[in-house]
Amino acid sequence: MHAAVPYLTFPGTCAEALAFYCDVFGAEVTIHQTMGESPLEVAPEAESLVFNAELRAGELVLKASDNPGLDGSAMPMSPISVFVTCETSAEQRRIFDALAAGGQTLFALEGGFGMVIDRFHVPWMLAGPPNVP
Repeated sequence: MHAAVPYLTFPGTCAEALAFYCDVFGAEVTIHQTMGESPLEVAPEAESLVFNAELRAGELVLKASDNPGLDGSAMPMSPISVFVTCETSAEQRRIFDALAAGGQTLFALEGGFGMVIDRFHVPWMLAGPPNVP
């Protein structure tokens, strides 16, 4: 398992927040994917919003995205989640199932990604590396 990383969720202001944090920490955005570039079907007004981004400054790593709730159903979670990349699909499944027990599944573990809020109300995002059994 890789180090856990804070994942920040914004109501449509992610790009602005990332620019601010780059200035504050002397960081650079190393990943930036818009909603329009994602596999999601989104309304034209949401295409420029951030689907997935990563900011790095030395050992500081933050991941972030927008969740504006454009359809009126913003995810029921904190603006900060814990993002974990697992070494194998088996490890990812074991951790996901353990966190989901007594909690709430937000996104079923499919396609190498899943989201859950554990029984202590902590939101988790679990990713598996591509092409790993």
